[in-house]
Amino acid sequence: MKILVVLLLSLYACQASLPESVVPDEWSNFKNLHRRRFMNPVEEVFRERIFEKKLQEVENHNERYRQGLETYELGVNQFSDYTEEELTPYTHGLLLPSEAPEPLISIDANSSLVARARLPASFDWRTRGVVTPVKNQASCGSCWAFSTVGALEAHYRIRYGRTVTLSEQQLVDCVPHGCRGGWMPNAYLYIARNGGINYDRDYRYEARDNACRYRSSMPRVSVRGYAYLTGPNEEMLKDMVVTQGPVSVAFDSGGNFAGYRGGVYYNPRCSTNKFTHAVVIVGYGRENGQDYWLVKNSWGSNWGQGGYVKMARNRGNNCGIASQASY
Repeated sequence: MKILVVLLLSLYACQASLPESVVPDEWSNFKNLHRRRFMNPVEEVFRERIFEKKLQEVENHNERYRQGLETYELGVNQFSDYTEEELTPYTHGLLLPSEAPEPLISIDANSSLVARARLPASFDWRTRGVVTPVKNQASCGSCWAFSTVGALEAHYRIRYGRTVTLSEQQLVDCVPHGCRGGWMPNAYLYIARNGGINYDRDYRYEARDNACRYRSSMPRVSVRGYAYLTGPNEEMLKDMVVTQGPVSVAFDSGGNFAGYRGGVYYNPRCSTNKFTHAVVIVGYGRENGQDYWLVKNSWGSNWGQGGYVKMARNRGNNCGIASQASY
C-alpha cells in the first residue's frame, strides 16, 4: 500500500508540473496527427513546451506575413516539437570537400558564350511527368543523396522516357560519411566510377549507415560524370533547368526554414556562402510579384507545399541557392 501511495503521489507531482497549456487543442491535434507517444509525463511536458514556443513563433511570423512584412508563411509540421539538435540531420546534411572533383562539363557562370534559348516566364518539370514523388530522408543527414538521386531520376526520364526509382541508401553506404553528410558532385562521381547505382527496390532506404551492398548483377543506372556551374548566376541556372533538366543545388537552411508552409521563402538573414542542405530545382515561376525557384525537398510530402518549397529567385542569390548547382 505504501508503494502504491508513493507511486500515486509521484504521478500527481508530475501531472501538477504540467504547464497550464494555452494551446490544449493544438497540442492534442498535433500529437494525434503525428502519432506522438511519450515515455513519461516529464517527456511530454518537455515536448509541449517546445511546441508552444514554436507555435508562438509561427503566429508572430504569420502576423507579419499578413501585414506584408514577410513573403512566406510558417506552419505547424512534423518538426514542431523537435529541438535544434534533433533538426540538425535534416537541415545540416551537406559536407563540402576542400577541393571539388573534376566535372565532365564545367559551366562558367561568367561566360557570355553560352547560347541561351528563349526561356518561358515559368517552367515546371512536374507537368511533363519527369519528376518522381517526394521522398523522406528521415533523421539521416542524407539530403545530398536525395538531391543527387532526384536529379538523376528526372534526367533518366527525360533521356530514355522511362521512370526509375534509384537507391539513396547505396550512396549513404558507399560514399564516405553517409548520414553525417555529403556533396552531390562526389555522389555523381562515385556513380560514374562505380559503374552505376541500383534501383531502390533492390537496395531499400534504411535512414542509417550500413555496409556498401552494391550489386553490379542487379539493374542499375550509369552516368559518365556531372556538370557543375562554377559560380552563382541565376540566369544561367534558369537556362540549365529548362534546357537540361532538374538541377541539384545547396543552400543555407538555417533560421525558420524547417517551418515553411507556403509563399516564397526569402530570408535576408541567411548566408550566400554557407551551405547546409541539398535539394532539387525542378522549375521556376512568379507569385504575387515575386520570382521563385520551385524546389523539391526530401522531408516527405506533408512538409511545405506537398513536399516542395518556393524559394526566392533574382534576389541576390538568396541563401546561396545558385552557388552549388550540378546535375
